[in-house]
Formats: sequence, structure tokens, C-alpha cells
Amino acid sequence: MKLSVCLPVITGIILFTFIIYTSCKKEAGIAVPAGQQRVQIRLSDDPIPFSAVFVDIQRVEVQVIPDSCLNKYHDDDDHDGDDDHDHDHDSRCSVWDTLDIHAGVYDLLHLANGTDTILATGLTVAGKITKIRLTLGDHNSVVIDNVSYPLNLWNNNHRVSISVRGEDVDMISPSNLQFWLDFDAGRSIVRLDNNHFVLKPFLKVWLPAHTASLSGRVIPGSAHAIVAAIFNGDTLVAIPRQDDGNFKIRGITSTTTDLFINATSNGYRDTTITGISLTIGSNKDVGTIQLHQ
Repeated sequence: MKLSVCLPVITGIILFTFIIYTSCKKEAGIAVPAGQQRVQIRLSDDPIPFSAVFVDIQRVEVQVIPDSCLNKYHDDDDHDGDDDHDHDHDSRCSVWDTLDIHAGVYDLLHLANGTDTILATGLTVAGKITKIRLTLGDHNSVVIDNVSYPLNLWNNNHRVSISVRGEDVDMISPSNLQFWLDFDAGRSIVRLDNNHFVLKPFLKVWLPAHTASLSGRVIPGSAHAIVAAIFNGDTLVAIPRQDDGNFKIRGITSTTTDLFINATSNGYRDTTITGISLTIGSNKDVGTIQLHQ
């Protein structure tokens, strides 16, 4: 995800993370009715250099190919492994299940550095999830320097669909599935001119188990730093919290990254930490980074 920010040498990539999370701990003991599976969606965000980003989310659906459909064609239709033929059959009997959602406007910047909130939850017909679909309302906006600007939907398109591959699924149990969905702010918020913005949602599915994360603390807060992990031609950005300087960057797809800290205020100097080793599926804490004038 790429977003132009006030960094001299990098392009920032910001992750807004929707966590499609089935079976949290307190629900682990709740039985799932036969023929169904439990789905819970949590909403989280990595920050971007705006004061606020408000997204109006009205509906969340998942496209499911029921197990009965999969079993029918796999058992009865012998066509020597033609994957396209399989897909045609599967698409014919797929269904869209709507999850229970707390519909409304979400300030994504309140959900930063690992914080998340429940967006939607519910039961779906048991089967293979192939797509996730969000329906957005018209109350979207971005706040810059305390001035709010409307985010009009690109071509007035209220729906956005995201394809799900088999490797995107984190199966907690046969009836409890887990997905993680990134809302790419850099590609989603398009600035047409100084006072005109449009929202063209760009999302993708990822798994924490297949990526690494990086955390730490930047002081002093008066430096108003922006932190960027740079790896494999990509950049992920975080803004340290003002109260304690803590930050966390998730979704890193490399086992090595450079960390660039851009001090934007009060004469503090930028700094770079190179060659940080990471482990896929784990978090690396780089400790406290002291900036100097």
C-alpha cells in the first residue's frame, strides 16, 4: 500500500487491518450448529499522516461455496482434474451470507498500533469462503490540520469485493475460520487537488503467521516522528503514540528490514537502523530509539 507522506526518501505504505476472526477465546466453548461455521470480524488500523480518516461501513458479507456443493461435484463429476471446470461448478452454487455488523462510521486512526475493535460477527453456512464484500455508506471523510474534507466514493461504487485464496485461511478448527483483511489507505485515498479527495477502496487478505511485525519506542514525542520499515522495495509506516512513543508495524513480508525514523519537528535529526533481522510469525522489539537535535 503506497501513500505519499512527508518523507525525503521513501513512499509510505499504510495498513488498515480488518481482522476476520472466528472463535475468540471467550467463544471457544460455544457450540457451532451443524452445517454452519462461526465468523467474527475485528477492525484495526496502522496510522497515516492525517488527523482522522472516517470510513462508513454498512454491510459485511462473505461468499461461501457450501460443503454440500463441493462434495457433490467432487464425488459425482469426474472430469480428470480440470480446475476451471471445478470453479465453474462451485460458482453456480455459491451463496452470500451477511454477518451481523455494528454499521456506522469508524475513525480508523483510533485503532492504531495493534488496537482493534469488533466490526461484525455471525454464523455462515459451512463451506469454503471465496470472497469478502464490504458495502460502504456515503459518510466518509478525511481530516487534515483540523479541516474535514469529504471522501466521495470512486464512481459512486459502494461495494468492494476481495478474493480469498486457500492459503489465506487460518483454520482454528473445522467450524472456526480466521482471516485478516488490510485496507490499503495509500491506494484508497486519492487526492485530486488540495480540497478534493475520493475513496477508491483497495484491500487484500493476509495472515499474521506469514508475516513479521516490528515494535519499539521513539522519544521525545516533540520530534513528531514517522517510522518506516523498508524492505524488498516496500515501505510500511507507523506514527508513534504521543503519550508514550510506542509504535508497531505489522505485515512485513521479509526476514530483514531497515527502519527509517523521520523526525519532522523541532530540529531533531532523522536516524536509520539497517539490517534488522525478523522472524516470520513473530514480533521484533527494537527497544527505545532516542532522537537528538
